[in-house]
This record gives sequence, structure tokens and C-alpha cells, in this order.
Amino acid sequence: MTVLQRTDLTTSQKIQCAAAAVVGQHTHGAKTAVSETYGVSRPTVYAAGATAESVLRTHFEASLLGGPGVTVRVDDAQLRRAVVALRVVAPNAIRPIEDLLALLYPGVKVSYGTIQAMLVEAEARAGRFNAQASLDGVKAGALDELFSQGEPVLAGVDLDSGYLFGLSLSATRDAGAWAGVLGAGREQGLSLEVVVKDAARGIAAGVREVFPDAEQRDDCFHVLYELNRVRGKLERRAFAAIEREGEALGRLGKIRARDKTHRRKAKCALSKARRQCAEAIERFDAFEAAMDTVRGALECVALASGELHRPEHVEALIAQAAGRIDSLATCECTKLARYLRNRVPGLVLAQKSVLPRLEALGERWSIPAVSLGCMCWYLVRALKGHPTPARRRALSGHLLGAYGALQGRLGAAASAEMLDAVEAVLHQRHRASSAIEGFNAALRPYLYVHKGATQGFLDLFRAYFNLRTRRWGRHKGTSAHQSLTGQPVHDWLTWLGYPPSPALA
Repeated sequence: MTVLQRTDLTTSQKIQCAAAAVVGQHTHGAKTAVSETYGVSRPTVYAAGATAESVLRTHFEASLLGGPGVTVRVDDAQLRRAVVALRVVAPNAIRPIEDLLALLYPGVKVSYGTIQAMLVEAEARAGRFNAQASLDGVKAGALDELFSQGEPVLAGVDLDSGYLFGLSLSATRDAGAWAGVLGAGREQGLSLEVVVKDAARGIAAGVREVFPDAEQRDDCFHVLYELNRVRGKLERRAFAAIEREGEALGRLGKIRARDKTHRRKAKCALSKARRQCAEAIERFDAFEAAMDTVRGALECVALASGELHRPEHVEALIAQAAGRIDSLATCECTKLARYLRNRVPGLVLAQKSVLPRLEALGERWSIPAVSLGCMCWYLVRALKGHPTPARRRALSGHLLGAYGALQGRLGAAASAEMLDAVEAVLHQRHRASSAIEGFNAALRPYLYVHKGATQGFLDLFRAYFNLRTRRWGRHKGTSAHQSLTGQPVHDWLTWLGYPPSPALA
């Protein structure tokens, strides 16, 4: 409030008086003239001029920094919001939060104990929020476990909305532990019909106990991960064998022609190196061919024939690839082949589920057209995987050909409509646990920084994960809570009971 507020001047007169005081502050007699014009004392004119100059200076200095200035009073509400946000938006322990508050709010000193008390309160609020959430809309979930200082953390994510419906610190990861997590979800309306998981026996047994009718599908993510891991080993061995052959050839070239004995030994070593090199390359090529067979089998359409995969065809292809991998006769290949054979029944379920829905689309647009639509989406995903330039050209040509054939069958408008329908079906085939693996990657840095986890922090992180606005992916611009319930979330802290400071109003 300025001293002009105590005068009888109108608002416009006050503005003109303050402006005149600023303009004439360095002109002799100007202050007296303003005083007489508006009927106020000279001290009042000086005070009004100083206040106006301060406001203008603040505005223009803020403009130089990139925008208008905003002053926030650091009250209890603002401080609590900052503490909670610093805890979960980035992996911060309490000591760094204590240091950051002093940097963000100069002159503000908050003790370790005070911050800890604020976080305990926030964790309790988050726990209550999670416990009150309705999980009626969750029908398909991915389950997985990660470890914090040797203790299992059990998590479950809705495959349709990305909603984290379970996050629990447990002493074990057996059937009883998983039954406890799923049972708590069932009390909130969770009713899983499809579960995507890895080979963990505890998960399978826990699901059978709580949701005996749920279809348990094996996760293709882990299958591809294991294939890539073994492929990397075989590739490194092949390159090492090539290098050994080159070294053997170099050693032979350095031996004089008259040194018969050493040349004979060097030739034998070179022959052995060449044989081992050829075997390593052949083994790698055979493995990569088998890997391509598995990858193709996991898709809903065969690129070569353009036909939709039938479940029995998928099973035969994976079994064939497992046999070829087993024949490579290395320890890791034998183990991987056994893993693939054990996973085949669970891997087939996704295609068994999606095929009837694709065939239903075929009744409207024809099966060949739907097959072309599936092929188009498969090629689009492959192009997004950053292939080599040569493969990119091949995939692009294949995609143009498939899309051209589709338009030739249906026309542009019907093709676009059919592609949208096929995409909707493919989004719901639920064959991979990428959602839960993405969550694990998001949580893992926090567990490293905190050197462990507490159930309270997991409750707080779960609430934040579900309420935050996602910045990428097909749910970009929405929160998981909104995708599941339809309720938009504009400020996740407000939902937890930490609205913006009244000083901002």
C-alpha cells in the first residue's frame, strides 16, 4: 500500500500523480508542482515516486530475465509442496532436500527432522489415497518384482491405462506374498482376467490363488531379452574368432620361408583358427535366423505369406526355433532352448486371444485386407526401432507395397478406418510387460539413492506415478488416474492434500 491510498484521489489521479512524481524526480520544482496540482504534501509525492519507480524497476528487470516477475511468499503450504515434490519428482534423499530448500528459498532454513515429519505425513496421505482408489476398471495387468537391498518389491500395472495398482515391499516373493498384494487389490475392485508375467513361479501361484480364472500369459519381452543376450555373446565370440584368425595369419607372415618347423606349426594354428572362425560365424548366423523366426512368430501376421498367424502355427515356429538353437550345442543355447520350450504355451495365448477379433474385422473388410493392415502396423513399428539404413530401405519399400495393396482393395477412406480398427485390436493383445518394465526403470534410481525402500515411500511414489501427467507415449498429456477413472488431474499435489499456497491467489 502507498501513502496515496490515504488520500481522497481517484485511482486514475493516483496513477497520474505517481507517474508525474517519477518523471519529474530530477527536475527542479517538479515535486512542488505535483504537490500543488494534486493537493498532497511533498513527502507524499516523494514516497509515491519511490514506490512507482520500484514497481517499474521490478517489472523491467524481470522482463530481462525472460518474463514477468512472480513473488511467492514461502509459507507453510508452499514449503510442504516443495518438500513432497522434491522427494518424488527426482530421486532425492532428505539431506539433499534440506540443501535444495536453502538454495530455492534464500533465507529459509528447514531442519532434517522437520522435512522427515512432512514426508511421513505425505506418505500417510498417499497411503490413504491409494487405498481408496477404485480398481474396477483393471482387467489386464502385468506383474513383476525388483529388489531393494535384497528385499523384493512387488508391483502390478494395468496394461490398458498404465495405472499402478499394486506396489508392496515384501519379505519374500513367493505365492503367499503375491496373494497378499493381489488380495488387497481385489478388495478395491481389482478383477484380473489377463495377467502377463515372466517365468517367476511365485507370481503364477499367487495369481492362481486369488484369480483362478485369469489367463496367465508369458511375457514376450523377456523372451526377446534372453534371445538378444545370447545373440550378443555369440556375436562377441565370432568377432574374437575373426581377430584370432587375423593374428594367426600375421604370425605366419613373419616367419621366414626356410624356417620349415615354425611355418608348419603356424600353418596348423592358422588352419585351426580359420575352422573355429567359420564355426563361430556359422553358429551366430544360425542363431540369428532362429531368432528372426521367434520374432516373426510373436507377430500376428506372417510377413512372407501375408497370412494371419494361427496359435498352432506360432507354437510350431517357436518349437522349431528352439530346436535349431539347441542344436548349436553351447551351454547358453541349450539353456535358452529349454526356456523357449517351457514358455511356448504361455506365448501362444496372446495370438489365440487376438485372432478371433481380427477375424471379426475380416467379416467387414475381408481377411486379406485385415492381414495387410496388420502387416502395415508391424512394419511401422519396425521402422520406429531405428533399423540400419539398408533395412530401413527394405522395410519402407515393403510398407509402401502393403499400403498400396490395401488401398487398392478398399480405397483410401476405408483403408484408414480399417487401420484404426486393427490398431485398437493390437493395443489390447497384451503380450508384453513393457509397462511394468518401464515402471521398474523409473523406480530403480530412487531405490539406489535411498539405499533401500520403505512402504511409506512406495505409497507416495505410487500416488505420484498415477497422478502425474505423462509426457510421452500413447497416453501423452493424461495421467494414469485419468485414463482409469476419467477424472482429469491438473495438480497431483492438490489431490494429495497439498494445494498451492494462498499467496499465489
